[in-house]
Amino acid sequence: MKRCVGFFIILLNTGIVTAQDLALDNLVQQFRQYQSGNLQEKLFVHTDKTFYLAGETVWFKMYAVDASFHKPLTTSRIAYIEMLNKDLKPVIQTKISISNGGGSGSFILPGFLPSGNYIFRAYTSWMKNYPVDFFYEQSIRIVNTLKTTPSIKAEKWPSAIQFFPEGGNFVSGLPAKMAFKATDGEGKGLECMGIIVNQHYDTIAAFQSLHDGMGSFLMTPEKNTVYYAVLRMHDSLIKQKLPDVEANGFVMRVQKEGSGQWNITVKASDDFNNTVVYLLTQTRQLIKNAQAGKVIKGEVSFLIDEKDLGDGISTITLFNQLRRPVCERLIFKQPAEKLLITAKADQEEYFQRKQVNINLISMSGAGIPQNGNYSMSVFLIDSLQQVPEENIYSYFLFSSDLKGRIESPEYYINNTDKTSKEALDNLLLTQGWRRFKWDDVLINKKPSFEYIPEIEGPVVYGKIINKVSGLPVANSGAFLSIPGSDYAFSSATSNESGNIHFAFKDIYKSNFIVVQPAMVKDSNYRIDITSTWSDKFSSTVLNTWVVPKEKENILLNRSISNQVENTYSISKKRQYNTVSDTTSFYGKPDRLYLLDDYTRFQTMEEVFREYVNDVRIRKEKEKFYFRVRDRLFGLYFEEDPLILLDGIPLADASKIVALDPFKIKKIEVLMRKYYLGSSAFEGIVNVKSYSGEMGITQIDPNALVVAYEGLQQQRLFYSPSYLSQNKQDNHMPDFRNVLFWSPEISTGPTGQSRLTFYTSDLKGKFAVIVQGISANGILSIKCFKVYRFLWIY
Repeated sequence: MKRCVGFFIILLNTGIVTAQDLALDNLVQQFRQYQSGNLQEKLFVHTDKTFYLAGETVWFKMYAVDASFHKPLTTSRIAYIEMLNKDLKPVIQTKISISNGGGSGSFILPGFLPSGNYIFRAYTSWMKNYPVDFFYEQSIRIVNTLKTTPSIKAEKWPSAIQFFPEGGNFVSGLPAKMAFKATDGEGKGLECMGIIVNQHYDTIAAFQSLHDGMGSFLMTPEKNTVYYAVLRMHDSLIKQKLPDVEANGFVMRVQKEGSGQWNITVKASDDFNNTVVYLLTQTRQLIKNAQAGKVIKGEVSFLIDEKDLGDGISTITLFNQLRRPVCERLIFKQPAEKLLITAKADQEEYFQRKQVNINLISMSGAGIPQNGNYSMSVFLIDSLQQVPEENIYSYFLFSSDLKGRIESPEYYINNTDKTSKEALDNLLLTQGWRRFKWDDVLINKKPSFEYIPEIEGPVVYGKIINKVSGLPVANSGAFLSIPGSDYAFSSATSNESGNIHFAFKDIYKSNFIVVQPAMVKDSNYRIDITSTWSDKFSSTVLNTWVVPKEKENILLNRSISNQVENTYSISKKRQYNTVSDTTSFYGKPDRLYLLDDYTRFQTMEEVFREYVNDVRIRKEKEKFYFRVRDRLFGLYFEEDPLILLDGIPLADASKIVALDPFKIKKIEVLMRKYYLGSSAFEGIVNVKSYSGEMGITQIDPNALVVAYEGLQQQRLFYSPSYLSQNKQDNHMPDFRNVLFWSPEISTGPTGQSRLTFYTSDLKGKFAVIVQGISANGILSIKCFKVYRFLWIY
């Protein structure tokens, strides 16, 4: 009998374990399914510096990576760059091309910008499907020395303190770690100390900040009790209520063991005894550890080996027996391997107008040369411009997975002493965040994306509306053209909601777009074009900045230097890498007729009848029609071809016949069926004028014309050469405070690159900053920032 009972207990326990494992596996599988359908991008932008005068040029290099693996991403080909003022209104907008996970650009700060702080932000069209917190943002300071700024006082915001129980819960009778963060009026950490009291003003605990206004303390809350923090900040006495005490629930305590393991202790109120809980640990949406445990006498513990985690921020989430998240905590793993980068100058001190040589070497920890893509900036350091706090390394592994502004992120990454580790833990307790919602995961919510990735070039979005009823029109075709000699053309069909999108290859010119229904009978349809720029903004607050009196002389000297540079070197600073693709969207035509190669006729009807043998022209009731010959069978198609004039589609061939042939440069003919999106054309007749502007005169009255800005042409960074003595003795002033900017540095298979530039007439301390990503296909991508200083006398 005892053997039977024992066997029954074994079967029962086995069944319980199997059920736990199955539930845990299902939870993991749900998460992986969600992650696989939600590809996310991360962007980082390296600007040449962070302080500018109006009229100066902002140079930048963008790095695009997969948000989970931090490997260069090729999903998006277009990035959107904006400068936002304190009211979160864009004052500058531009688009750049991304290739192989990187792209670069620049823009000149216009003279109308008032002095103050601005937000430099970057995103892709695909990133607009996710919360705006995923966009890249950094603060830029601009001073306009030629524009009188109204005398205003910097806004004073009250100091504040917030409290965050570890794991998210404050439960009666369960000891908890309470973290806090005190900030001044500008959102910066404010050192503080105070006490915790209950509603009867009995002192329960004392606390004091450790670093940047953050700290933590232990306490055990009691039921039916309200707790307050009492402290003095900026000569103000503050009384702040702590989170409410919950009657039951879970609390989580996470501690790092000396053995390299994380010990997670979960305590629960009595009503959760003998229930199963689940613990998932993920690094950037990749499951690294999954465990199940049973609450016995109000407690259950888990161990996680740090070597199983990914580098950077990991999230530990506790689920109850119903697989609902009940506690969450962030931890940080220092990268196990860093890319070893050296940027060595041939000297440490230079005279004015002298050559500087810098050898850049990238090696793995094992001494293996690493190829990669890097950017370098060399700029003047003074009281206005310091080395930026954020860099590609700290951003990708740290700041991008935390909520809010992080002060001095390098402090937490570069320092590993006891105080720094405790400060890092406080930061993770107070600024936790994740890039998804657990509710979406647990209900297997299918992703719905409003914006598609721009994998080949820009995408223009719109909506087809019936002008009579005002309702959206489904399954209706439309054309979009960007006219000109290097025109662009796209065709698309609206979905069931009337939404439509047109895709292009890269367009580098700024012009206007022409949108019109594909069929003449659809003249009652209106097409509205929506802006490609995001109309959503983060909660970032820019504080008013007033130029300090003690910096006015430095600003005056900077202003003079800037005006001299713009006066004497402006033409040299307006050189571009010209990008022009004159290939038609359909590729090489089957027939090309250059009209200058033929005897000129007086009418286009004669041109088509005499020369263009592959297009039959006929006239019916005073109206002309084209039919294109099928190259494969030699017969003429029965339907109208697509007719284009400088990129503008024309529904009526009579408009082509009415043109002056002496203004036409060439005619291209595609002699086959052509499919573009959901549209099919029985051949194409493409007429191009000498000016590239004749199509504008033939725009249909029902067409919509909207201004359009293409991708920016890459401006070349001007760096003069003083190789000869004559150039060194030249009296033309050189007041560059940015000596060198190179957004595309490749170390190649040898892991080395040599960079050369010349000093200017300015004396002082110059920072050399290199940032980038190594392209290692086996190991995880390594990001780095290295800087050193050069002195110029």
